[in-house]
Amino acid sequence: MKKKLLAKLGVAAGGMSLLPFVALAQATACPTSGDIGFVLCKIANIINIIMPMLIAVGVVYFIWGVVQFVLANDEEAKTRGRSLMINGIIGLLVIVSIWGLVSILKKTFNLDTSIGGTVQVPCIPSPGAPC
Repeated sequence: MKKKLLAKLGVAAGGMSLLPFVALAQATACPTSGDIGFVLCKIANIINIIMPMLIAVGVVYFIWGVVQFVLANDEEAKTRGRSLMINGIIGLLVIVSIWGLVSILKKTFNLDTSIGGTVQVPCIPSPGAPC
């Protein structure tokens, strides 16, 4: 029974770990090369690719700790499962805080990497009414 449960959880965790690849199809545009904005934008793009994968690993690590805690028979195994859960939560907090820090830096230095952004609608000035 335990082996079947662990096998199903392993398949589910493996499938969930591949979900971030679905969201990585968005193209990003960075400013021209040669300035600090270009370097910061490239670093932000790399972090935006890596962070969902790290979050998935942290969640799987936490869930693995929960499974070990629930299925443990002795106190030592329960302690190991508890420490895995705590370490998983701490790891998730660190990952999310780094991602937030990068987001704050992007907004501070006005490095929006989205393609859409705001669109400037051209206008034709009329006499007496500027655009």
